[in-house]
Amino acid sequence: MQPQVRTRSSLDVQLPRLREQRERRALSQKELSILSGLSRTSIIKLEGGRNAWPSTVRKLAKALRVKPEDLQG
Repeated sequence: MQPQVRTRSSLDVQLPRLREQRERRALSQKELSILSGLSRTSIIKLEGGRNAWPSTVRKLAKALRVKPEDLQG
């Protein structure tokens, strides 16, 4: 059985306002990683423009107490 490879999908989204929302709440990347359950490396990559799965967007939105749309611009 071959491992599943993630391919770019129309469900992937970019989060251009992630850093803005994180800084608005005075959180470090490490603090957001703890609140969201994501790694700090993932936060760095997402803030740098990497696409996110919808489930990742929901975790971040919940941790930041915003709507998912607020992260997407």
